[in-house]
Amino acid sequence: MPTTKTSLFASLLRTVADWASAPHGTPKPSARAERRRRARQRLKARATLADLYQTAAENLGAQVDALRQMVDGLNADRERLQQQIQIHHECMEDLGRRNAYLLDQCATSQHEAEHWKRFAEGERAQEAEIARKLQLN
Repeated sequence: MPTTKTSLFASLLRTVADWASAPHGTPKPSARAERRRRARQRLKARATLADLYQTAAENLGAQVDALRQMVDGLNADRERLQQQIQIHHECMEDLGRRNAYLLDQCATSQHEAEHWKRFAEGERAQEAEIARKLQLN
């Protein structure tokens, strides 16, 4: 609950209104008394307005502080997310390098497998040729 402080201006206006409403010497004519009464009312209304504006200014100040804190929090979240994005980009680059390495290893292994397959087929062909020659003899 916000504490309302009476502004110095409002206090001064109230003091002047109280002084103006106090009896000072002899009674005044009624027209003058009415003017003074209206002047006192205006001073009191101004003091009330000053208090209202003071309260509104305090409320706005609190709202500004809350908004600043929210902006600070959002900026911190944005920085954290930017760091996470940077980490994810680095991970993707690393995965890309690993993928390229594995593709290279796969191609090398496939090349070697084809070589050994041809070698095995050649060996089988030689064995078949030797077996055929042995059968002829």
